[in-house]
Amino acid sequence: MVLLKRKRKKIKNPDELREALEDFLRELEYLADVVVVEGQRDAEALRNLGFRGKIEGLSRVGVPDSDLVESIARENSSVVILTDFDEEGRRINGHLSRLFERRGLKVERGLRREAGRLMASIGVYAIEALDSSIVG
Repeated sequence: MVLLKRKRKKIKNPDELREALEDFLRELEYLADVVVVEGQRDAEALRNLGFRGKIEGLSRVGVPDSDLVESIARENSSVVILTDFDEEGRRINGHLSRLFERRGLKVERGLRREAGRLMASIGVYAIEALDSSIVG
């Protein structure tokens, strides 16, 4: 599969959004070994949209971030961090990015930016809200 750089255009209607999201999810499956989300509802939203790749959630009670990162690093070489696009989500993204990179994982920042662009085009900033915005 060859992924070409393409000019990003403003998404104007629901059909274009669905198509852009499907393209994004295919890229995500192809380029990232694992996607890290904040919680179970985020993972469910991605699954409801058709994402078939590996997803890890942060909401493991009693499991420190460092243990989660270690576990993911043992089995993967690249990661996309899809935390929400609010202040807390950006903080978590920065923190995890540093931890993953210290362990030698490639953090796919461009895919996170693309997700943010798609979500901003419909005024959604939480991953869990994606499925109701697109499917509904």
